[in-house]
Amino acid sequence: MPNGETKITASFTIPEAPYGYYYVQLVRSRRPETPYGFPSFPVVPDLEVNPSSATPGTTVAIKGTGFPAKNNDIKVSLDGADTKLSITTGELGSFTTEFTIPNTIAGNHQFKAYDENLSFGNDITASLQVEPVVELEPEQPEIGAEVTLTGRGFAASSLVSIKYDDIAVSNSPTTDDNGNFTEKFIVPESSEDDHIITATDRGGNVATFGLPLEGTAPSVPTPVSPVDERFGWFGSQVVVFTWTDCSDPSGITYTVEVDNSLRFFPLEPGMRKTGLTKPNAVMRLEPGTYYWRVKAIDGAGNESDWSLSPYPFQVGFFSGLYLAIGAIIFILVFILIVRAFFRRVREYYK
Repeated sequence: MPNGETKITASFTIPEAPYGYYYVQLVRSRRPETPYGFPSFPVVPDLEVNPSSATPGTTVAIKGTGFPAKNNDIKVSLDGADTKLSITTGELGSFTTEFTIPNTIAGNHQFKAYDENLSFGNDITASLQVEPVVELEPEQPEIGAEVTLTGRGFAASSLVSIKYDDIAVSNSPTTDDNGNFTEKFIVPESSEDDHIITATDRGGNVATFGLPLEGTAPSVPTPVSPVDERFGWFGSQVVVFTWTDCSDPSGITYTVEVDNSLRFFPLEPGMRKTGLTKPNAVMRLEPGTYYWRVKAIDGAGNESDWSLSPYPFQVGFFSGLYLAIGAIIFILVFILIVRAFFRRVREYYK
C-alpha cells in the first residue's frame, strides 16, 4: 500500500429504504466534515412469504421491502393470477399483507410482485411449497358412523388411496384439476385408542388426520333382578340376572360380576360374564350369599361405571354336601326305626 494511504474495511446491514441508489460516505472524526469517496449501491425490491410451506386454506404473510415509497400500484400475483391484494407501501418502501392459499395442487408455486409503471430489472418472486391436507366431518365420529373425508392440495387428476391405520377403507377417489377430492366411508370397529387416516396420491403426496373416536361413556345400567331374594333351599340353583338396557350408535355390550363379598376380587371361575349383547345373564350358583354388579361398554371401548345391586341375594340354604349328609342320616334313622319295629313284632309273637 503506498505511503500515506489507509485501508478501511467495514460492514453494515442495509436498513429498510425505498427503491433507488444510495451512497456511502466516509467522514474522518475530529476533522472538518469533508466526505471521502462516494461508493454507491442500489436498493432493489425483495419479497418474502411466511411460512414458506402451507396447505390450501392457510393464511400466509407476504412482506415486501425496497419498493418505491408510498406506492399503491404494487401488484402481487400467484402463478400468474392476480391475488387482488390491495397494497400501498410505506415511507420506507415496505409493505406487509396476508393472503389465504386457494385450492391448488401440491408442489412449488410462486408469488410475484410488480409495478406496471416501473421496471425493477428482475422478477421479484417468493416461492411457496403447497402441501396436501385432509379434513374429516364429523371430527369425532362413532364406530360404524359414515364420515366424509375431504382432501386438498394433492396432485391433479390422481388416484388417492385412503387407509384407516393399515386398513383400506374406500375405493380410491380421483382428484380434480386442483388436487381436491371428497370421499365417504364407514368407521370400522376399533378400540378407544386414537387412529390415523392416511391419504396418498400417485405422486407420493401424503396427508394424515388424527382420528379421536367418540369418548363419551354410555349410561350406567340399573340392576333389576335379583334383589334381596332366595333361590331354592337345597343345592345349586340357576339364577337369572336382569338390568335396564343401554343404547349407543356404536353398539353396547355388558359385563356382569358376582361374588360373595363386595371386593369382587379375586373372582371364582364362572363368576364373570363379558361381551353380553342383551340386558340379562344366567349363572348356576352354589348355596351362599352373593352380591352382583354390571357395567356397559360401547363399540369405541368407553366403559360406564359399575352399578351395584342394592341388596344381596341368597342361593339355597343347605349345600349339596349337607343335603347328602342329611340324606344319609335320614336313611340310617329310617333303617334303625324299621329294625326296631320288626324286633318288637318278633318279641310280641313269641
